[in-house]
Amino acid sequence: MQETAHWLTLDPQVHLLAAAATVSGTQRLLANDPGTAIEGGQVPGMCAILDHTTRP
Repeated sequence: MQETAHWLTLDPQVHLLAAAATVSGTQRLLANDPGTAIEGGQVPGMCAILDHTTRP
């Protein structure tokens, strides 16, 4: 992260890392077991994380 986002301070770097991890994690959840991910509330949980992460 330091090499690609050296112009960001630590807080925005953490937010960027959390957003990227959430987006890739949601894709994996949906690809591996979409029924459980949607019905089990995992996707809304990931969306809540993404929403919180992207707030200014």
